[in-house]
Amino acid sequence: MNFDMNRTWSQAVALVKANFQLLAIIAGVFLLLPALAFYLFNPELMQVLAVAENPEQMDTIINAILPRLLVWGVVVFVGQMIGQAALVALVGQHRPTVGEAIKLGAKALPSVVGALIVFFIGLFIVAMVLSLAIALIGALTGSSNPGALTGGLLGGLIQLAIFVIELYLMVRCMMTLPIIVLEHERNPLKALRRSWRMTANCAWKILGFVVLLGIAYFVIVLLLTLLVGAIGLVGGGASEIGAGSAFGFALVASVMGSLVAILASGILVSMHRQLAGGAEPRDLEFDA
Repeated sequence: MNFDMNRTWSQAVALVKANFQLLAIIAGVFLLLPALAFYLFNPELMQVLAVAENPEQMDTIINAILPRLLVWGVVVFVGQMIGQAALVALVGQHRPTVGEAIKLGAKALPSVVGALIVFFIGLFIVAMVLSLAIALIGALTGSSNPGALTGGLLGGLIQLAIFVIELYLMVRCMMTLPIIVLEHERNPLKALRRSWRMTANCAWKILGFVVLLGIAYFVIVLLLTLLVGAIGLVGGGASEIGAGSAFGFALVASVMGSLVAILASGILVSMHRQLAGGAEPRDLEFDA
């Protein structure tokens, strides 16, 4: 199936508008509250921002709170995975209740985690291959220090190429979540393979769409962060990040993350409908 960027966006917005209240409930419980708690119960993260120009001090702060960050990170990760899967289920063709969507999200969690593990293993392998290729190029060009290839213009081009490859792989696998949730495919490998096949003919179009969304998101977050930071720094002084600024950063990050997750659910479902031929074949009869 062909990918239509305009159709994807308009359909995604329509899905979100039609279900926004229910989506907001799930996003608030599973995404916003855990993310906000992560920042508020780890105020040292704001200190890291304040000492960004001092790497040694940053490392000291991070190492001191690392165990706590790992625990909170797992809690937030699990909540986000269940929440995102529930959001996709909620705007799917069957339109389950909030409770049914959360149950579907919880059931999908093991498969989603398995798919992520496989995906990141694949990324690691690709990174290793590219590193070996860079070293080989250095050896063939007679460079005594192949690592020097990572500097200057050539290094920038190499890093850009690696980044594009990683984005391309992400695009090829981005249908995995709706496949797991909407088609009830619990085998992570099969879900990844199906996503790979579904995106085969339109990967670069989808990549362009994702890049445009990423740029828009970056600009919005940057403007909001600068605004909140300016307000907070006025109250706390230029040399420190005050409590108001810390809460502002946490609130902006949490709200933006939740809104992005809601919009992403509509985009994923819209893309899945296009690439799967307009239907969710195994979701016609809801199996809770």
